[in-house]
Amino acid sequence: MNVRKVKVGDEQGMTRLLSDMGYETEVHEVKERLQPIMSDPLYLTLVAEEKEELIGMLGMHFERSYVANILVARIITMVTAKEYRQKGIGKKLMEEAERLANEKGATTAVLNSGNREERKAAHQFYEACGYVRKSTGFYKTLI
Repeated sequence: MNVRKVKVGDEQGMTRLLSDMGYETEVHEVKERLQPIMSDPLYLTLVAEEKEELIGMLGMHFERSYVANILVARIITMVTAKEYRQKGIGKKLMEEAERLANEKGATTAVLNSGNREERKAAHQFYEACGYVRKSTGFYKTLI
């Protein structure tokens, strides 16, 4: 298994992974989303692959804090293909993301995860990776 930065051509595998996460989408939509993300230095997307098949992905971006003089790495997407879960792939993605974030100067990593019942295993995984529950998120659609 290899962890690397995303590249053009990964859209098909990413589409499948996002569907495994419960976000049905189309390849052309992922391609459209990925173009500005790949060209923005504040974003980093990692993929895990085995035998040229994408089996995991992690997306994060970097932001400055208003309340402290720090750079924060915010993990915004993390998924392992259903048939590859519980095999250490997510852990490798998290470790590489944290290493690269630290290399960029980030001193803190944060993430949000839904409160749905099906996210319980993910919450346990994040806690096992050293993340601590600290906040409640609020969302509002602006149209």
